[in-house]
Amino acid sequence: MNFLYNLVDIFLMNNNEKTIYKIIKNEPQKVIFDVGSFKGRFTKKILKIDQNKETKYFLFDPNPKSRLYLDELINKNPNISFDCVGLSNQTEKKIFHLNSFFEASGSSFQTISKDDKLWNISRKLISTFNIFDLNSKNNFKSFEVKTNTIDKFCSTNQIDKIDLLKIDAEGHEEYILEGASKMFENNKVKLIYVEILSTKQLFKQKKDKILNHLEKENFKFIKEYPIHSVSILSNLKAADFLLINNNYRSDNK
Repeated sequence: MNFLYNLVDIFLMNNNEKTIYKIIKNEPQKVIFDVGSFKGRFTKKILKIDQNKETKYFLFDPNPKSRLYLDELINKNPNISFDCVGLSNQTEKKIFHLNSFFEASGSSFQTISKDDKLWNISRKLISTFNIFDLNSKNNFKSFEVKTNTIDKFCSTNQIDKIDLLKIDAEGHEEYILEGASKMFENNKVKLIYVEILSTKQLFKQKKDKILNHLEKENFKFIKEYPIHSVSILSNLKAADFLLINNNYRSDNK
């Protein structure tokens, strides 16, 4: 499974870490949030670029196996902390749906991937090469997890800014953004890199809703990076979006 995960990362996912980091590279004591960190791919790539030993990384993922996957990374980097919690728009207990045949894709509080039969059949075939059990109903495991909001986490941990907020939540991104309203209101978030996932039919509607919301929160859209692989043999569509706070001044934009 690690081999497949690495192949997907190299050939099918966007790799914009250098472009993103360039915008905030001159910030002292950077604070980076990696929401939906899974095995820490995004954080690892930023670490290779960032030579500032004072940068603090906060990783979040409700997958109970994530802490095990991140052990080595955390042990080698004292400035990395991990919370096995799901971020959302309120603190509560919520049902999380874990893709048991390929954790890196489709695991979410939302059931958009879980409900797409074509996505399930094609991804299961690719990930397990199992052509005899394509209609199995045991592909996802659902269980209850605790949720928190970015606002509450920052308040509790006395975090007064986020230089980079990266979100990869497989369809739950709009709720995570809603949970950062106070940080947005006070212009405490400088850069957002968020994946938006929806059905092909509703993608534009969801994209416009989220971008309009962020525009009202004083963010300027910079660029859209389509994730073409999501649309292959599925009814889904996804893209990464980069936005910057209008109050933030950088010579590297």
